[in-house]
Amino acid sequence: MQANYNKSAEEFINKGLTELDGKNFTQRLYNHDATLWKTEEAHTKIINNSLGWTEVYDWTLEHLQEIQDFAQAAKQDFNHIVLMGMGGSSLAPEVLRVIFGKKEGWPELLVLDSTNPDWVSCVRGKIDPAKTLFIFASKSGGTVEPSSQFKYFYEEVSKVKENAGDNFIAITDPGTGLEQLGTEKKFRKIFLNKADIGGRFSALSFFGMVPAALCGIEIEKILKSAKEAGESFKADNHCAAAKLGALMGEAYKNGQDKLTLVMPCAVSVFGLWVEQLVAESTGKEDKGVVPVAGEKFDKDFAYKNDRVFAYISYPCECNTKKIAPQAEVLKASAHPFFEVAMKDKYDIGSMFLLWEVATAACGALMDINPFDQPNVQAAKTIAKNLLTDLSEGKTSAETYLDIIVSDNLKGKVNFETLGKDLKAVLTGNDYLAVLPYMHNSDETDKVFVSLKDKLLTETGHAVLFGYGPRYLHSTGQLHKGDGNHGVFLIVSADGETEVKIPGEKYSFNDLVNAQALGDFKALAEKGRRGIKVHIKKPVCEGLKKLTSVL
Repeated sequence: MQANYNKSAEEFINKGLTELDGKNFTQRLYNHDATLWKTEEAHTKIINNSLGWTEVYDWTLEHLQEIQDFAQAAKQDFNHIVLMGMGGSSLAPEVLRVIFGKKEGWPELLVLDSTNPDWVSCVRGKIDPAKTLFIFASKSGGTVEPSSQFKYFYEEVSKVKENAGDNFIAITDPGTGLEQLGTEKKFRKIFLNKADIGGRFSALSFFGMVPAALCGIEIEKILKSAKEAGESFKADNHCAAAKLGALMGEAYKNGQDKLTLVMPCAVSVFGLWVEQLVAESTGKEDKGVVPVAGEKFDKDFAYKNDRVFAYISYPCECNTKKIAPQAEVLKASAHPFFEVAMKDKYDIGSMFLLWEVATAACGALMDINPFDQPNVQAAKTIAKNLLTDLSEGKTSAETYLDIIVSDNLKGKVNFETLGKDLKAVLTGNDYLAVLPYMHNSDETDKVFVSLKDKLLTETGHAVLFGYGPRYLHSTGQLHKGDGNHGVFLIVSADGETEVKIPGEKYSFNDLVNAQALGDFKALAEKGRRGIKVHIKKPVCEGLKKLTSVL
């Protein structure tokens, strides 16, 4: 795999490769030497149980026949596959679903990684529960989002089938509560993954490959693409992955921490996965590489000097006509620019591995542990406490206030002048994050994409965007773990539909709004600059008002 880069990137790459050579990075990575990143026991214990991804393609290929046989059998019984998961268990399948599209004669894959009631209702409206196979994917087995989704859809299947468990499979680690649940409910199949792989590094394991096979994707080609790349990475200390990691790490040290992803629309969804991998792996200890995905490009825009551009080229018409000329402009600029090419769709296997190795290299240069997520639990705990209050008949008035702000923004921000106020509080190389806890409908997408683009133009600062609660398992770690360079706009909303969670005293609407408030409070406790806006019904009118003040 070849990489191309400009002079600005070359300086960082050469410096980073020299440091990686001094650390003997490649050999120690493939020897699973935890001390490459940290020496403290608390860290090495985590790292020692997180490096199974380096050659997992071989392990998954050993299970290829098992996966393919199951997929062929399931194909006869089901019209849809619904994946219930979050973060590492959902984003790789989402990437593969979008890139490969619906395969003729195979079930359609739907990825549900939200607790928004309208999103849940939308998926429910597309399927016949009796003819749908549900994948409960969770490394730990205890993640609240897929657990809640399971309760809802298990009851929906139970209404039309006596043996509801036959419509469910699990993907999890050995010995989890999910494995036990699958046994008790007589799931059709339980896939036990390699336990020594963290969620965001699991794309080439059961978590990514089983959902892909179930909707007809030729996973053997993906895995062999990864294996070919892996062999080249092991053999070359200065491979494309090491160069990309060297660039990321050294550019970060130089204050150029906004890793901006440029790619054609045919593979642009891959940015979601890269965003999760990089943000959650590097955003900690007051450090962080900030991935910027899905940003519009304007050749006349004056980017700040905090940018690094990574371009994934792909042989398609949209790339030739639109993205490639943009890339040439960036390559000729003073900003560091790095290019790597995909030969075809199946080369996504090599891309998964390239970015995993690069992120591991970047972590070594930043002196961090790229395999933990120390700040993710805070928002979960607060949301859980809010839900406990709801279950006991208590409510938090803050959940549904029009606007609340963190202490460090009081007196600086109000709703009617929000756009002007945001521009005033952004300083230096700050970034702005727009985080709606809403259904990702075409209408909502259109509103927020337009809003994101306008905020970039008006402020000049990088604008991150992510739907909640999905981003909590992605950029959420970076938001709380980096050097406090973000300003966060969280947007919650009343659900248009009311969907109960069987066995709970709260609904999906309660859950998603508790998660929004929980994250706002977690950010505030970390001294982050946060704003939370709640939109009441009718939501479309509230969205219009929000965009007008921004």
